[in-house]
Amino acid sequence: MNSPKDKESDWYFPPDLAAVLAPMLAGVIFLYLFCGISWARSFGDTSLLRLALILGGVGVVLLFFARLPLYRQRRLFTLGPRALSGVHRKLYYAAYVFIIPSVLLLGILVLFVR
Repeated sequence: MNSPKDKESDWYFPPDLAAVLAPMLAGVIFLYLFCGISWARSFGDTSLLRLALILGGVGVVLLFFARLPLYRQRRLFTLGPRALSGVHRKLYYAAYVFIIPSVLLLGILVLFVR
């Protein structure tokens, strides 16, 4: 029989490796964004705007499906994922993984493409 210990994940990512890789990953992301913004400014390219809108759209759809059980219970104004079950809670967090970069990218585009 499976014990509760078997269900736990033994996945581990060393914090020292995260401290070394995080600045490099952030640098690559910022370099990509600023090069893309420079390209958009020079040539009128709208691909970053499309990317931001697609990310936001996917996030909103995921958020709708995550909160669907609450909508069915007519609990429209609850905040946070506390009232959600396991799968819907994961969908809730996945939605914000898409929504937050979309909002940040739109903000950066507004600031730099004027």
